[in-house]
Amino acid sequence: MWLPLQAGMGEGSMYPTMQALLLKLIEQLNSSVFMLVAILAVVLILVYKSGSMMTVFSHHQKRLEKFDGLNDKLVRVETKVDLIYQNTNPNRLVAAASPIAITASGQEIARTIGAAEIFKKYAGQLAAVVDKASPQNAYDIQVAAMSAAKEKMMALLDANEINTVKAEAFAKGLLAEDIMGIFGVLLRDHILKAKGIPVADVDKHAQS
Repeated sequence: MWLPLQAGMGEGSMYPTMQALLLKLIEQLNSSVFMLVAILAVVLILVYKSGSMMTVFSHHQKRLEKFDGLNDKLVRVETKVDLIYQNTNPNRLVAAASPIAITASGQEIARTIGAAEIFKKYAGQLAAVVDKASPQNAYDIQVAAMSAAKEKMMALLDANEINTVKAEAFAKGLLAEDIMGIFGVLLRDHILKAKGIPVADVDKHAQS
């Protein structure tokens, strides 16, 4: 069916207007075709959106990888600061020499609380934390072990063990977290022994 042009384009013209053609086309299409076209449009939009989302995700993933590297550096700094604190504390339990060692006071507390027996219960879980940090050498193992003991050990202890640690810390004028350094040294020695690495190797990589 041919329709005259709209006003201004000349009456009686045999050329159909674009609007008329579109209306005619729509009349000829059934609802199924419309649904197909609509679904296709939605799929195209989703594909475009997913591409944009993947680009954003990739960008954020790169940023997270940078933060992972920064986190490793922060752990090292935190460990060094903790060792400085221990070295200046007259009641220090671990000495900040390389490699780190349990002091005479630390040995006494370790015997009092039964540190060796407590450590055996949680050695596997703590070693897994260190392994997750992917240490590359003996020094890295020491850093990761001290960090794991400080951050994870208290949460692993049962009520009786926590009370024992806190009572001893109170009696010696220390924080319960200070005693965790003892477990850090025990953990380091445990992992190095399992890997056949001498404790003395810690000093070889202390400046890395």
